[in-house]
Amino acid sequence: MVALILGNTGATNTGTGAGLTPIVGGLSLVERAVLAAQRAGVPRSVVVGTVAPVGSTAARLRARGAKVSFADWTAFKRLDLTDGVLLIRNGVLVEPRALAMLLDRSRTEDVRGVLVAGGSTGDPDLAMVSSSAAGALVGANGADDLMRRLAHIEPRREVSLAPFFCRRVEPDSDLAEIETAYIRHQNGRESFFTKKIRKFSVPLSRVLVRHGIRPNQVTLMGLVLAIGAAAPVSVDVYAASLAGALLYYASMILDCSDGEVARLSFRDSAFGAWFETVVDYTTYFLLLGALVIASQRRGPDDVALVTAVVALAGSVIVVAVAGYLRQRVAGKDPGQFDDASAAALRSSTRFHRFARWGRQWIKRSTIAHLVVAFAVVNQLSILIYLWAFGAVVASVVIIGVEPFVVRRVKVAAPGARA
Repeated sequence: MVALILGNTGATNTGTGAGLTPIVGGLSLVERAVLAAQRAGVPRSVVVGTVAPVGSTAARLRARGAKVSFADWTAFKRLDLTDGVLLIRNGVLVEPRALAMLLDRSRTEDVRGVLVAGGSTGDPDLAMVSSSAAGALVGANGADDLMRRLAHIEPRREVSLAPFFCRRVEPDSDLAEIETAYIRHQNGRESFFTKKIRKFSVPLSRVLVRHGIRPNQVTLMGLVLAIGAAAPVSVDVYAASLAGALLYYASMILDCSDGEVARLSFRDSAFGAWFETVVDYTTYFLLLGALVIASQRRGPDDVALVTAVVALAGSVIVVAVAGYLRQRVAGKDPGQFDDASAAALRSSTRFHRFARWGRQWIKRSTIAHLVVAFAVVNQLSILIYLWAFGAVVASVVIIGVEPFVVRRVKVAAPGARA
């Protein structure tokens, strides 16, 4: 299988214009198409255009491990297409999951002709051409001729790309709106509090990607802010506690942003997902420790101390079981675990649906909002008691759903579709 990408491979810019390719998420649409095909499991990509590629474009793609070549239409006539073709039109922004879905359909349905998706039937954004039909494309002398040949391949079937992201970027498209839409789509369905934080993280992620900031750097910045938040919270002075709460909220924005930057720039990895997970858990315990120190500064409080121990024990259980489940179910691609487990829990028994709902209340995004709310009214100590209650309930629930998650949640390893 070869990914055939139509497009001008020349200079890029931050907008659109004649002879120029739009930049989305710090990458040209040609680069994004190559990397999306690679993520979907297509081993080789060929970019066909009339302009020789900018050297940095080829170098950046090959540095990412992409097997890509560039050809004009004369060279295209000599390409070997006998293994089938995944065709991506010029100017199309598509997520890897949409391409993986087309690959799955072509394999499971034993497609003999062509599957077309996106755009219109006569002018599709994507096409999956079987090995037996790909020969009809050989000899095309331009993009228009190639599309005419594609239109005559039979049998021909149109496939819906829903719920995946696929959008053609027109010359007058608003790139800021497109980037925002892509990020929000990748974030998927989320809790009420996480959606509130995304209002800050999405525009921030667009800026970070534009400046070449990598996701692990964003995670580190979030950790630094969380450490900076714990110190003033532990002082138990109103102004300091409020400043610490706001710093913790800012660290949560970066916690959301690191994943957005990773997905937008095609830099998501198993290491990055595990690194983010460890940092998340670390910030939980930093905040809990700061709250306990603050409560004891007012004078010895045995009730608060015992409650803190209960909160700590429950949190350790949740972290240990969640880490085990993430490794057991999605060790090679831990970034998929949350969405996959939430989907499975949503479709099962009332207890499992309760578990899915309840997990939202122990998420860091929820805690970040509670920290700010209690800091404003100078009642941060109440959070220790709420934390203990939530940790106990969460530990019982996560132990209860553990067999179900292990049995029902399946995450494919990256590249397994190749």
